[in-house]
Amino acid sequence: MQLLAASAHDGWFRLDPRTKLLLVITVNVAALTRVEQTAALVSFVCAAFLLVTIGSWRALGIQVLLFGICRGIQVLGTQILEGPVWQTVGAVGFFLGNFVTVLTMGVYLARSTTPSELIEGLRRLRTPDAIIIPLAVMLRFFPTLGEELTAVIQAVSLRRLHPGPWGFLREPLTTVEHIMVPFLVSATRIGDELAASALTRGLGGTRSRTTITDLRFRISDIVGLMMSFLIIFVFLISTFKIYLKESIESNYFTAGYKRFWVCIGIDFYLGTFQLSITHL
Repeated sequence: MQLLAASAHDGWFRLDPRTKLLLVITVNVAALTRVEQTAALVSFVCAAFLLVTIGSWRALGIQVLLFGICRGIQVLGTQILEGPVWQTVGAVGFFLGNFVTVLTMGVYLARSTTPSELIEGLRRLRTPDAIIIPLAVMLRFFPTLGEELTAVIQAVSLRRLHPGPWGFLREPLTTVEHIMVPFLVSATRIGDELAASALTRGLGGTRSRTTITDLRFRISDIVGLMMSFLIIFVFLISTFKIYLKESIESNYFTAGYKRFWVCIGIDFYLGTFQLSITHL
């Protein structure tokens, strides 16, 4: 739960919240869409670089380890072992690795952006309050939820219960009862309190709010935009290669290519015939 710590800091590579949102959207689209290895790898490298910029080394190590395990499963199922079952396992490993990339971007956004910065950035984008309020609550919800889960586990440990994996294997019903039930109750309460806090601070008001958040376009934002354009370019090239390969394999592209030149030939012949009749 320390991956989603509440302390937000930008480090030496400070980005505008709008640039961060653009990076999150482009990385998620490139990671969760049917793409080749190149686009997925570029997306993960960009996400890992963003974690480096905020000094989140522990989160980076965990994400790299998970990504490596998922890619190892993919290679094992698609290149080493044979059979439809292993092909399915390899595909699952590929998509789980892409989901790790999405998780990396979520960790970066949560640890580097304060709710005030996110709200001000969305307001300057003319975003409606129906989108701003849930995002602001969500950004505060997960770190608070992690702290609440830690408190529940510590309380269970003080009562001489075993909340760890071994305790769950030995007494699964007791563990779920003593951890998950108070945790879910606390999660509901935290969500209601954060929503009420957001409305109390005037997020749902009709008048424009003042803010002390200073949002400026910096050189680092230019680098962030270049990263987004790189991901989009690689994604488009990969998508084009996939559909081109499928079209050639299914003879759709070849048939369409032949039909194109046949139509050109017919038009040229009819045009020449009409021109000769006109001269006659």
